[in-house]
Amino acid sequence: MSYVNVQYRRLPFALRYAADFLSYRHLCWNLVGSALRARFRRTRLGILWATLQPLAFSLMIATVWAGLRHRESVWEFAIYVFTGVVAFELFSTSIHAGQDALTSASGFIRQARIPFLIFQLRVVLTALVMFVCALVGVLLLTAIVTNGANLGPALQLIPVFMGVAGLFMLPIVIIMSIVGAQYRDVQYISMLAERALFLVSPVMLPRDVLEQPHLQILEVLNPLVPFLDLFRDPVLKGQFWEAQDVITMFVWIAGLWALAIVSSVSSGRRIVFAL
Repeated sequence: MSYVNVQYRRLPFALRYAADFLSYRHLCWNLVGSALRARFRRTRLGILWATLQPLAFSLMIATVWAGLRHRESVWEFAIYVFTGVVAFELFSTSIHAGQDALTSASGFIRQARIPFLIFQLRVVLTALVMFVCALVGVLLLTAIVTNGANLGPALQLIPVFMGVAGLFMLPIVIIMSIVGAQYRDVQYISMLAERALFLVSPVMLPRDVLEQPHLQILEVLNPLVPFLDLFRDPVLKGQFWEAQDVITMFVWIAGLWALAIVSSVSSGRRIVFAL
């Protein structure tokens, strides 16, 4: 079944899709608000949990690891883990919530020809809102522990990082939403893959460990290494990005977008029958 819209039928497909996407943009924002309300409904602290939960986890990890390494103070290592957990949550959300992006919206999709990108983008925007809330906690904790020593002009890169994170997450969500709708076993496979990436990524693993010669290949093969570096450089080090991290990150983004486009074109609207 071809994608036909009476109002824009004379336009090329890409322009028709863009026009339909813009006409449903308010639905996307409403879905983001609905997802946030559902997540924190009946809680006393509400969206503050977006900061408190990763902070509590980071403090527990730092208390143990800093004592074992005898190198960093608990609070310094807690900030390191805190930034890693907050950034990793973006990737984790794109994997898990991305799998349900279309299946959870099956009621909308079956009733109207709403662009799938509306529901896929909703996952990314919701995660970025949570990220902003956690970021406030990161910056406050960093300012307190370091007396603001590392908070400088490089923080201007944080909004740019959010744009990069969106470009990185969206193709993952698109791929996972298509694959997850057709093969429900993917949720178990992705869970194992995510845990493996968590262990080999510098989330709580000290960054200098990956600088060993036999582990340097992970800086290229693991997209979370440059992703975490792009977040931590301006926040923890007060430094601007290194060219190698930027290039590696955008190579991964380009590859993921190519795969996402191929997946979307090959599945088309037939994915509705799998919902």
